[in-house]
Amino acid sequence: MRSFFPMVRSEGATLVFLIVFAAFAFIPAWRTVEIGGMALFGWLIAALMLISPTVTLFTFLRRKRRAGAASQNSGADSISGAEQDGGAP
Repeated sequence: MRSFFPMVRSEGATLVFLIVFAAFAFIPAWRTVEIGGMALFGWLIAALMLISPTVTLFTFLRRKRRAGAASQNSGADSISGAEQDGGAP
């Protein structure tokens, strides 16, 4: 069965990383450990709030950059192919 929408491997890896990080952050033991006067749980949740949009944005921008490069390469191939045919469509 196909997925609801297509997902690139890097997006799937990003999703798995964020789910694992969130699960790690919500381990009950982190609520009692304190670092710098704040529970480790708070530090991990703050890190999750910063990491998740950053990693996701980086993943999506990298995909768009690759798609843009692929479309430019395919466009260059079609131009050179038309030149080889004498310019006829």
